[in-house]
Amino acid sequence: MSISRKILETKSLCQTICSLSQNEATQTEMKLLYFIDEYNNCSPQILISKLGIRKTNLALITKKMINSGLIVSKKGTYDHRSIFYSLTPKGKTMLNEYLESLDKIFHEQDSMLENNLDEILKYLNKKIWFSYWL
Repeated sequence: MSISRKILETKSLCQTICSLSQNEATQTEMKLLYFIDEYNNCSPQILISKLGIRKTNLALITKKMINSGLIVSKKGTYDHRSIFYSLTPKGKTMLNEYLESLDKIFHEQDSMLENNLDEILKYLNKKIWFSYWL
């Protein structure tokens, strides 16, 4: 099986597993919560590059999430035109509950799987970062 076929199958299986959680947020919203939590005071540019979505789509999703009380938007300290997002306690709780439900699916942590996933993530993050700046 080619790498592209393996990636497509992995993506499909991961999306299926991630949708097993009984959560009212969409998968895109959960991804946003994750990346905002991972990159504290997350900029729109990081979210756009990580999710591969357009700026207008990000604006619509973040507006909905701000209105739902999941995230807050802050102006930059030095440049008031810049925006950063952070999680509210409600958003943090929703993300943690979602991650706990996924952990239940993968209740047996296999160190080999975890190490392989770390390497894959490192590789993919480099590819995303490099392609974003082209």
